[in-house]
Amino acid sequence: MSFPRAFLQDLQDRLVLSDIIGSRVKGTRAGREFKACCPFHKEKTPSFTINNEKGFYHCFGCGAHGDAIKFVQEHDNLSFMETIELLAAQAGMQVPQQTPEDRQKAEEQKTLYDLIEAVTAFYEKTLSSHREAYSYLTNRGLSNETIKMFRLGYAPSDGRAV
Repeated sequence: MSFPRAFLQDLQDRLVLSDIIGSRVKGTRAGREFKACCPFHKEKTPSFTINNEKGFYHCFGCGAHGDAIKFVQEHDNLSFMETIELLAAQAGMQVPQQTPEDRQKAEEQKTLYDLIEAVTAFYEKTLSSHREAYSYLTNRGLSNETIKMFRLGYAPSDGRAV
């Protein structure tokens, strides 16, 4: 389920990030921010900062970064929906219910994403079987990892590819 941006923004505005994180990790005030030992990796000195004004946390040790929703989701190992329900309850908000129109729209989007995935897989497969196109990419300096990472493909020029 997707939530309206206004709901998610209102939820974030009602939450105090240092309170959310502070209930799970011991932190200390450091000027305008809070510092703590990162809950995502073991460390002896604090490298995890919490900034209420900007609404994000950041660990300079492991690179963990995000907002209240991401922190609770990763720290408590919850799904996005479970996280939203938990934080909405803490903020005293009602989680919006999905209407039949919303469900239909989500199903249509899922179908489109599935279609795009199938087309992308087709072009990737076509590239792997078309030597000239593949050689062209490798001669231009692209590695196999780059080709896979960006999911590059090949569209045959005959217009009859199926």
